[in-house]
Amino acid sequence: MTSHLAKTSRKHRSHRRTRHVRKETPKIFFCGDPHGKFEHINWAVKRYRPDAVVILGDLQPPGPIEEILAPALSLTQIWWIPGNHDSDCEEYYNRLWKGPLASHNLHGKVAVVAGLRIAGLGGVFRGQIWMPDVSMNYRSASDFVKRAPKNNLWNGGLPRRHRTSIFPSVYEGLMRQRADILVTHEATASHAKGFDAIDKLAKGLHVRWHFHGHQHEDHDYGLRDGIYGRAVGYRGIIDLNGNVIVPSEIDPRDQIALQQAGEEPAPEVLDSVVFSSDDEFFRKRRRRVRRPIPAAESTKKD
Repeated sequence: MTSHLAKTSRKHRSHRRTRHVRKETPKIFFCGDPHGKFEHINWAVKRYRPDAVVILGDLQPPGPIEEILAPALSLTQIWWIPGNHDSDCEEYYNRLWKGPLASHNLHGKVAVVAGLRIAGLGGVFRGQIWMPDVSMNYRSASDFVKRAPKNNLWNGGLPRRHRTSIFPSVYEGLMRQRADILVTHEATASHAKGFDAIDKLAKGLHVRWHFHGHQHEDHDYGLRDGIYGRAVGYRGIIDLNGNVIVPSEIDPRDQIALQQAGEEPAPEVLDSVVFSSDDEFFRKRRRRVRRPIPAAESTKKD
């Protein structure tokens, strides 16, 4: 009898230990606005073999996206959300919305990616459609099409520009769902140019992670209300844990402003990381990374 109880007790203890085993976090990469450049994504995928890649908008592919990202696509799955510039011209639009990666557009839906549920909200808030906490002129795309003059439509539907506008109906649809990760083009309210509506969406979805692009700044917001927030900079790549895979570049507009103000940093402080000399990709990239290092950090050794 005692032996039977002891075996039963061990089974219960074993069961309790098994229930608390945590699954390994998948290796998912989040890519800041590429703006037509994708070699760093192909390089990162080839080197680190992630389970999935999510591009945070403003892809602006200069050619067929399936050809440009062919090296990466042969090794992993690639998902994306649109940015405001992805509807700038018909070529960008067709390559994304009508190409082979169209089904991997996360905007307005939740998809299971590498075992985690990722919700996507692409595009931007535009006053003509909806500016949260200010005004709402159209609830949905169909509402716009019904009320807009026919000469304002594109191919019988939404004007191309508003194919990357956020409509309340899409936002509300996401609010009724649940996810582990939220990816947006617009920034959280933690950013000076962000929106509280993005924070509300993250909370409504009950996510644990939120990543955004658009502002071309790399910033770790840390934990806020139990959600880890991260801005991914211009052409930068980070992983789910916030580790930098490829450092972001300085926004070209900021570089021009620095040059005009005579404040462009000296060449010796332009590189944000020391790259391996045998990496051909990074040997080329070093010449265009323009992210200054604070003096305190530039003296640190690995």
